[in-house]
Amino acid sequence: MRLDGRIAIVTGAGSGIGAAIARRFAAAGAQVLAADVRSEAVGALAAEVDGIAAHVCDVTRAVEVDALVVASVERFGKLDVIVNNVGQSIAGWLKDASDEEWQQVLALTLSSTFFGVRAALRVMLPQRSGSIINISSGAGFGGSPGLASYGAAKAGVNNLTRSVAVENARSGVRINAIAPGAIETPAILAWARSLPGGVPAYEATLLPGRFGRPDEIAAAALFLASDEASFVNGAVIPVDGAASARMAAIEVPKP
Repeated sequence: MRLDGRIAIVTGAGSGIGAAIARRFAAAGAQVLAADVRSEAVGALAAEVDGIAAHVCDVTRAVEVDALVVASVERFGKLDVIVNNVGQSIAGWLKDASDEEWQQVLALTLSSTFFGVRAALRVMLPQRSGSIINISSGAGFGGSPGLASYGAAKAGVNNLTRSVAVENARSGVRINAIAPGAIETPAILAWARSLPGGVPAYEATLLPGRFGRPDEIAAAALFLASDEASFVNGAVIPVDGAASARMAAIEVPKP
């Protein structure tokens, strides 16, 4: 699968899944505008990989996301692909969550995706082509103790994806989402280290017996960005080692 001549934006590209997607797209021939609020991280990525340019952006601010898309059009003349990858969870029981924590999770996880989708549509619909890829989560499929706000936000990402696909089904613009499982990113590893038994104990509970790798999510993103996925629209695709297929049989701890 190739993306020769394509122009792509990847948000949250400073590390983890976003960085892996930016690398994979560039390797497939795309020109990538890698966006992140962390200027040093995204700058280092751009300096390391040919075909990647850095752009500092706070995706919780609509004006900055709009400017990111405008920068792509001004620099490259168009936008073919956008990956909305930013999200954040704050673990804890919902009864203890503050208003500020709730708003922070929604801003980083759902509103940032909305801003990216809306800005991309304003460019892609007139050109009658484009692929929008949202990074969701298995938490958006069902309840997860301690992740109520994050799960609610990711469920919103899933429905936003499907709704926009239906609204624009004949436009030439496709929108899909990837729902990763437990992926070996700095944030997940830090969380797993805080659990009893640390990373090895948590990893042993996963169906494949290991974490997924960021490049495995990037492979799915490359497919959705490519012409090979020309009839894939409105899909929310789990890439989770069968986690979402498993019958729920875990003991839910009492708050």
